[in-house]
Parts: sequence; structure tokens; C-alpha cells
Amino acid sequence: MLLNQFFLNIFYFSYAYGAGQSNREKLQHLKIDILQFPIPTDRSWPLFPLFDKVRNAIWVGDTVIDSGRIWEFDITNSTYKEHKLSNTSIVTASVLDANDTVWYLDPLLKRIGTYNPNSSFLNTVFNIQTNDTIFGMTIDNRGIIWMTSPNNAEVLRFDTSARRFESAIELPSSRPLGIAFDNEDNIWIADELGSIIRIPSNNQNAIYRYSAPPSSKLMLPSPTAILVDADGNNIYVSNHNDQEVTSFNTTTREFRNYKLPTLGLPFGMTMDKFGDIWIAQHTSNQSFVLDPSTGASRKFIIHHPNPYVQWITTDSNGNIWLAEQLAGALGKIIFHENVTLQ
Repeated sequence: MLLNQFFLNIFYFSYAYGAGQSNREKLQHLKIDILQFPIPTDRSWPLFPLFDKVRNAIWVGDTVIDSGRIWEFDITNSTYKEHKLSNTSIVTASVLDANDTVWYLDPLLKRIGTYNPNSSFLNTVFNIQTNDTIFGMTIDNRGIIWMTSPNNAEVLRFDTSARRFESAIELPSSRPLGIAFDNEDNIWIADELGSIIRIPSNNQNAIYRYSAPPSSKLMLPSPTAILVDADGNNIYVSNHNDQEVTSFNTTTREFRNYKLPTLGLPFGMTMDKFGDIWIAQHTSNQSFVLDPSTGASRKFIIHHPNPYVQWITTDSNGNIWLAEQLAGALGKIIFHENVTLQ
């Protein structure tokens, strides 16, 4: 399902939350401004936004088949720069290593690539020895990239320093999807079959699986994307098929479910500086912000009728960035607290 026409002009609108009830003053009076920045080309499908603090930019790959490019959006100047990539069809997920080099995933050609925009060298690609389509990727503090292979029930690892693949980690009876690193030497994985998996990055032989006991009725129905809070104390997964977000406290081992008032499908998440979680829904232009401390949530509307937002991120100023795939644009959410509604 593709759009034939894309917006050519940046538009701006404000939307104040007004529907529903909240038990938290902040969400009750939250107001957001949404800006849209169309990509300056006739056809572009951005998917996964990556914030680059050093360059104050958003990197986003293009999923138009054989477009072979990644876009760099300068937040300061609100301008795009196109970076062409050889031996690359599409770009989905991406990460930054300690040297601020971009590493990206091409799931169609089954390659991982590296691109340094400050270098005169072209990008370099490495073939992934798999027949599966890689879903997610993250990077740990040792420069190892971890990638989930759902149908093969395994996690692949690539050493960015040695530039070679290490042995894969098998996860029997699992379907690993979302993956994240918590800066405390732990890799966290959303297992679509109903659990959260932890692997210490320095001990790949230790695999821990967490799921709620059946008696608690706090099941994990369809874990998809995963988010780790700033302290690594709580893990959040979006239950894609059940309109829920589930949290897991890494200290108490307690689960908590948050039901969202939507018929859409929750997907990627990001956390703002106040600890609230912003949740994308790729089948609807309705998305949500959730206060995990109270369970209160508020809906917000993306102006485009079918933006198809799957992934979302936060910049260093606390603004939220959306990749509006079928709108061919990046969206920016600037939110304000303690605003009196008219």
C-alpha cells in the first residue's frame, strides 16, 4: 500500500489533548506542536529515525527498493542531505558506533553496511549469512552489533572493530523481534512468543527469559518493539496485536500491562525526559503518550491521514521525531507542559 503523492511543503499545526480523562495534571494539560518536514524528492519512504547527538541530526534510511540511500536531516537548519550507498537496496534500522560512524541494515540484500559521512571513502557492506529477514539491531559498548533473526530463532553478532561476524546465539522456542542495549552490559529482546529475554553482552552463554506466571493474568500476548528506560530499571514492550504496552521491572521482576484505548497496532516507542513513553501506531494516524507511573495515556493525531509510523526517537532537547513512511517525511513533536487549554 503506497501513496502516489507526497506533501511538498512543510506544514505546521498544534493539537491539544482533549479527549478522555487523566489522573495526572501534566498529561491533562499537555499540548503538542507537530511539524512535518517532507523529504525533498518525488519518492521516499523513511522508516527508522536515528538521532545523532554529535551532528545534531536525524539519520533515516530510505525503504524505496533500490534507492540505495540514507538521509541526514540537520535539526539546526532543518535541511536534508542525501547520502548515496553502493551495493545497497534499502536501509531500515541503523546505529551509531563510538566513532560516530553509521552502521545500517539492508534486509533485502541481507547486508550490514557502514558509512562515515566525514570520510572520502564509500560505504562498505558485509553479507549476512542467513535466509531470514533481520528484524532489529542494536550496538553494545564494545562495538558489537546485535541483530534479531526471528524465523531462525537466533541473534546474530557483528564485531565492528574486527569487521567480522561472531557465532550466532540460538534462542530455542523463541521469535526474537525488538532488541535494545541498556548500557549496563545487557541485551534485551522482545520475544514474540511471549517473553522478554536478557543476554549479558559479556557472557553470551547466559540467557535469561522472563514471563509473567499464568496466575497473574499479565501475559505478554505479542511483544514486538522494546524500550529500556534511562536507568535500565524498567523494560517496556509493545504488544503489537493487543493494543497494549507491558513493563517489566528489572529489580522486582514484576510485570504491568497498560491497555491503550485504540484499535490500532502499537509499534516503536521512545521515552522523553519526563519518563513518559511515546508510542507509534503504524496502521493509524492516532498515536499515544503514556505515563507509566499512573497508567494514564493521551491520544495525539498526526495530520497526514496515513503516515504509517513504525519507529520513533527523541533528540537531546526532548523533542520527539517520527518517520512518516507513507508521507515521505519526518515529523517533529514539540510538547509543552502546564498549558491552560482554552
